Amino acid sequence: MVIPSSHEKAVNFANGIRGQLIMAQALDKAIEVMKAVQPEYLQEKSNIADMEYIRENLYSAFPPAIFKIKKEMNDD
Repeated sequence: MVIPSSHEKAVNFANGIRGQLIMAQALDKAIEVMKAVQPEYLQEKSNIADMEYIRENLYSAFPPAIFKIKKEMNDD
């Protein structure tokens, strides 16, 4: 029997539904924080665009709106 390495376990986890949810949430939060940087010229626009591209193309099962709804529910 072959025992998966911790790297293999992490890759398997990241490729699963929960891992994808966590990655989508992390990207959403990172994008939000990076867009809020002031003054605006310090914002890393290309990094933000790359993160949005990854989120839209790899994690589209979890649209950003679901994280906004959860945040609004927690704020009440």
